[in-house]
Amino acid sequence: MPLFILPSLTLLFLIPTLAAKTIRVATYNVSMSQRSEGQLSALLRTGDDPQARRVAEIIQILQPDVLLLNEFDFDQNGTAATRMNDRYFKISQNGRTPQDYPYRYVAISNTGIHSGFDLDNNGRIDSSPGDLSYGGDAFGFGEFPGKFGMAVFSKFPLQEDAIRTFEKVLWKDMPNHLIPPGFYSPEEEAIFRLSSKSHWDIPIQLFGSTFHFLVSHPTPPVFDGSEDRNGRRNHDEIRLWADYLTPDAAAYLGGGLPLERRFIIAGDQNADPTRGDSFNSAIHQLLQHPRVNASFTPARSGASTTAKRFDTSTFGLRVDYVLPSRLGFHLTNGAVFWPLGNDDGAQLVTSSDHRPVYLDLQLIPLIEEAVKKPTVRREGEQFRLHWQAQAEVSYRIEKSLDLKNDTWQAMNDLTLIRENHLASVILPSTASGQFYRIVAFYE
Repeated sequence: MPLFILPSLTLLFLIPTLAAKTIRVATYNVSMSQRSEGQLSALLRTGDDPQARRVAEIIQILQPDVLLLNEFDFDQNGTAATRMNDRYFKISQNGRTPQDYPYRYVAISNTGIHSGFDLDNNGRIDSSPGDLSYGGDAFGFGEFPGKFGMAVFSKFPLQEDAIRTFEKVLWKDMPNHLIPPGFYSPEEEAIFRLSSKSHWDIPIQLFGSTFHFLVSHPTPPVFDGSEDRNGRRNHDEIRLWADYLTPDAAAYLGGGLPLERRFIIAGDQNADPTRGDSFNSAIHQLLQHPRVNASFTPARSGASTTAKRFDTSTFGLRVDYVLPSRLGFHLTNGAVFWPLGNDDGAQLVTSSDHRPVYLDLQLIPLIEEAVKKPTVRREGEQFRLHWQAQAEVSYRIEKSLDLKNDTWQAMNDLTLIRENHLASVILPSTASGQFYRIVAFYE
């Protein structure tokens, strides 16, 4: 907590408090990948594709503000994402409330991008798209470029000039990587990409602030042999975000996410904390990271057994995650949307082997953004406190005689003056010997 010394040697604290502004963030592996390049955008052209309509109705039930779709094929012009928004999300499905996501992001995926090598070691290099053998020789498994891609939909603006993507990071460049010894040739290791799809850091603007949407879809830790190449890669794909959140470990990424930034990690991580085929409990790299708030585990909305209440997939594992930073958010609610029987939406979710996961998060102002360059100067017998303020944030001044939590009192008789990005307040002549703090909050 920053401390500032007034001319009278009184201490001034700057603190954030709980927010009134809440956002809902969701991730959903929609299993909408098709058999050929361009097929998904073609299917979405008329607005009457049954699976897309079911997905859209689910989104209209949940009404997330920010959404990641996994297994949504990439196309160069983003046509599929545009049509998904304009012809499905924005159109009421069975009387539901339409949802509009004017800000969207898609980018190339390593899936189906051919490597030029025999990466699956089946004895031949298959460079003809359309079959499993071709997919096995691609940087990320996919029978054509862009299969199993990702798409982000947002009601808030994206800082597109600040987006970072990591699809070209080489696996060998990760310190202490888990590349299976002897499976890949030196020439293959020299070009092998770490991310099976991609890893995106998308800064999203909201309420005068920013959060970083960190999205990915690591390879399943199966479909390999005793070398466990996919299990090892899944571990290190998850580790990429753990390293990115640890600045001292992120040199091979060109630098990590600064400690004062808020973020949300989302995606199908293909890793359960205790079950399945993960290598060395891979997801714990995020669940136990000191910057990640994993204190709340979303549970299934429909009835379930105790053992299955946290599953996010029909194959009995928790693999889909929304993980906020400890900094800048207060987690209020969340669930795995899994209606059953006569529950509303139960007939919709069977279109995928995954279920949507969402969290509701209250924003807490970041003091580094909300109060910049605070200064105090004496004006006769009074003190003027002023700072650079954040447009969407409100402020109040509180005082205390002894710094105890129950002795702080709001100074409602003070007049806070705001002009453009500046805020100031005159403290009384009796300020000497008392303690003051700026409280920043969203209304």
